Amino acid sequence: MAAQTSLNTLIEAIAGAVVDAQDRIEQHQMSHLSDFFDEDNRPKSVVIRMPSMHPDAGEDDEDLYRAPILPLVSTNVLRIKEVEITFDADIGPLIEGDTPDDDSTSQPGWKGKPASSRPHLRVDPAAGGKEGKGGSVHVMIRVEGSEPTDGAARLMNHLSQTQGVFKTFKPGD
Repeated sequence: MAAQTSLNTLIEAIAGAVVDAQDRIEQHQMSHLSDFFDEDNRPKSVVIRMPSMHPDAGEDDEDLYRAPILPLVSTNVLRIKEVEITFDADIGPLIEGDTPDDDSTSQPGWKGKPASSRPHLRVDPAAGGKEGKGGSVHVMIRVEGSEPTDGAARLMNHLSQTQGVFKTFKPGD
């Protein structure tokens, strides 16, 4: 006999996989934030030598301009925009009451009240493919770029305000 599960459990598992995927995207993005800071958590910066714009500067005078790297680079903030999942499955029997794989009553708190007894549809996701070749699943995930979080935007704005000329060189210095 084919292994069947409740359709509710299958949908919850798929939704959980989508939430986990978004979490992994966010963790990946956060792991690269440390690349922009040194071991003492100071922002890494680049020093650029530019012709001096100071009114008293000579023709060959140069300014050293320091700019933190984080606000200079594009931050790729991605989030899952849309998920489309299609699958073929054999429909099993309609079962009255709680299913053996329904654990909604075992976790009090955030999960809310236990669902009342209602019929559950059983499916076999390993079967039902075209021409009897077994189940098939098609997953399409669309991601989109999004604006940086408020905290990240504020950090980058603050770092941008710290950039500027910190020393002027005269020829021969």
